[in-house]
Amino acid sequence: MSTMDYSKYMAALKQLGADLDESAKRTLSRMNAKGMEITVKNTPVGQYPKGSGKVGGTLRKSWNNGGTHKVGNSHESRYYNNVYYGLYVNNGHRIVNRRHETVGYKEGVRMLEQGQDAAKEAAPAIFNAEIQRVKVKGGW
Repeated sequence: MSTMDYSKYMAALKQLGADLDESAKRTLSRMNAKGMEITVKNTPVGQYPKGSGKVGGTLRKSWNNGGTHKVGNSHESRYYNNVYYGLYVNNGHRIVNRRHETVGYKEGVRMLEQGQDAAKEAAPAIFNAEIQRVKVKGGW
């Protein structure tokens, strides 16, 4: 979980007379959507031989939006994946042989971290767009 300090944006919104709860929910929802978009795009799809009967893509299509909620005085936004092996794909895992001996290590894809980084990078633009929306709504 990551927290960010956007006090200067909140001060600008407060100065414009915006509903801070609504603005926070809108900006976090947009940041959540951006992070989820990048995470889903970077989630690998399994490749199986023809005729095996297996189909890849379960991990990619299992991403869910947890929504944006107010928790105490702050807001929280999340997305998640409940496929049991998603943790191993994201973080990496050891490779074992039939005798349960470690024979290698598979590096993680880090798709969740890439999505979080994309949301953080998009945050200033999202906040500026929200400030512009409030200005237009308020007739500034």
